[in-house]
Amino acid sequence: MTDTSTIKSDIVIVGGGIAGLAMAARLAGRTAFTITVLDSDRAPEAPDEALQLRTTSLNSAALALLEEAGVMAHLPARFLTDFDRLEAGSRDAPDALSFSAEDIDLTRFGVFVENERLRHALWQTLEAKPQVTLISESRLSSLQRHDDHVDGLLDDGRALDARLVIGADGARSQVRHLAGISSQQRDYAQEAMIINVRLTESPGHTTWQIFTPSGPVALLPLHDRQASLIWYDTPGQIQKRMGMDDDALRRAIVEAFPARLGGIETIIERGRFPIRRLHAQRYAGKRVALIGDAAHVIHPMAGQGINLGLADVVALAQALEQESDPGASSALSCYQRRQWPRNAAMLTGVEQLHHLFTLPFAPLRSLAERGLKSADRMAPVKRFMMSLATGQPLTTGKDQRDTRK
Repeated sequence: MTDTSTIKSDIVIVGGGIAGLAMAARLAGRTAFTITVLDSDRAPEAPDEALQLRTTSLNSAALALLEEAGVMAHLPARFLTDFDRLEAGSRDAPDALSFSAEDIDLTRFGVFVENERLRHALWQTLEAKPQVTLISESRLSSLQRHDDHVDGLLDDGRALDARLVIGADGARSQVRHLAGISSQQRDYAQEAMIINVRLTESPGHTTWQIFTPSGPVALLPLHDRQASLIWYDTPGQIQKRMGMDDDALRRAIVEAFPARLGGIETIIERGRFPIRRLHAQRYAGKRVALIGDAAHVIHPMAGQGINLGLADVVALAQALEQESDPGASSALSCYQRRQWPRNAAMLTGVEQLHHLFTLPFAPLRSLAERGLKSADRMAPVKRFMMSLATGQPLTTGKDQRDTRK
């Protein structure tokens, strides 16, 4: 039987991924708004001890957001892996560009954590918030925006009544579509293969990336001698490797990855996903806002996807926290002015890096590698790039305190 009840909240967040749940957690901790989160998937279950396939990096700004919201209390420390060094280069010069957290007076750049563990921790945090309602396995089917509220329908017949709808529903965002917000999209004709392995030796606390003509290969260090290997290539080559048995895949890894990887004890799991770029024409409209992948999808080589989404969370929350009406146009315009140019610059920079290191003409690739070495010798360039990695502006202590108000 169709449910004809009405879900009434100040804010409805469509999408129960990391960005959407973090948005709810931040607002619940700092405002009195009532919040409903709609997710098309099932509620996350507690992952077992086995390593999950998808892993993300959280920079220091993202960690500060999650710590304040109480999320880190639900993430056991044994599943978090600090990284304090980032290196990039070629097979001939693997550490041509090298960043140390110590160079900007930090003990670490951030941590690596499995996506599903983080999502489950966020869900647990929100279950304890009386002003938050979590609704799983529900999809938004229609949206009508008015001057003072938003009406909508779910696929099960229930109605929505809110003052603001936040789209956190991924690259194929239904909110973006229903709000009539266009986007620029591009398919890189490339895929990323994720290969989770257990190594014979600990990978330490350095994450590294090696550029090749077909795309980068990278290592993300994880707990218990485990690591996530990321291998970018054409869909055809990725398909071929997905079909290899473990021994053949291990040999292919040894041939393609630098010797610093060391021995592979076990191949745990493998997966693949396409590489695309997306940027919404705008992040806000009448009583609607977009965050995370609904607003932008960046090439994953920079490891900034989740961090950009969580930066959206902070920026939008800061704009809303001073308002009695969360759908006020002044707040949404403030969010748009702050985040769209920042994310546009990051998307452009990473795209240029991708093109530079996948050039088919070898002398130009060599020039790009020499450029990395030059950047490594330029302290201001390194400090700027490290500030992007941490999510923190390079300012004085007083300025940093002011930006968190």
